[in-house]
Amino acid sequence: MNEKDERLLSALIDGEADDGELRGLLGPVDASAPLSSSLLRRHATLRALSEATRAHATRHSAPLRLKMLPEKVSQGTVAGAAAPGRWSAWFNPRLAGAVLCTALLSVAITVGMLRGGSGDNLETELVSMHLRSLMSPNPVDVASTDSHTVKPWFNGRIKYSPPVEDFTAQGYPLIGGRLEVIGEEPVSALVYHRQKHVINLYVLPARLGARFAALKTTQRDGFNIIAREEGGFVYVGVSDLNVAELKDLMQLAVSAPR
Repeated sequence: MNEKDERLLSALIDGEADDGELRGLLGPVDASAPLSSSLLRRHATLRALSEATRAHATRHSAPLRLKMLPEKVSQGTVAGAAAPGRWSAWFNPRLAGAVLCTALLSVAITVGMLRGGSGDNLETELVSMHLRSLMSPNPVDVASTDSHTVKPWFNGRIKYSPPVEDFTAQGYPLIGGRLEVIGEEPVSALVYHRQKHVINLYVLPARLGARFAALKTTQRDGFNIIAREEGGFVYVGVSDLNVAELKDLMQLAVSAPR
């Protein structure tokens, strides 16, 4: 990844990149390539870290004398290194200790959330993947309504063979499939439509999907998330589609013959 992509990735995490920059960064991503897989993993981790830090970091208001320090420096009333006694008068060990403890506590909370597999973190990870697909100009790597085209496409790209079915007759047409990265391993994502709603259906082997199965039916940031376990696979659906219709698709997916 070059320096420009590094800056764009940081802007993407902070929500500062415009549409053109997002397309430039996300458009060429191929999750089957090791570098792209690393990029996707890094994006998901950094986004979760950013959101956790915003949610749990403690803010402190600087004391008045600290706020006045830049003005005093510009006026030459603080000599810095030339007058160590004056500088030390502005240094408050208790304040520094409090700031350091707060920073360490925030990091500890964030790392615990990322490693602990909490429900909130799993929901954030799923919604982040869903939003990334919506932002991408290419939400699928293989575009087809034919399950016999989509299913073989995954051969050699992931370590398992996911069940793939088209449910056009039931009102949920298959649009195609793509690769995502979960637990540092490429996995299958199937994309369905329901009227104007996009549904991402992640089909995971039990060894990777067990932690998601416990989510059952939940919601995050206006998106519905439903997880079901059947036949050695965990199916996780994410969409802004209403819960009742999303449940219908999930039932079709887990009941389909294999």
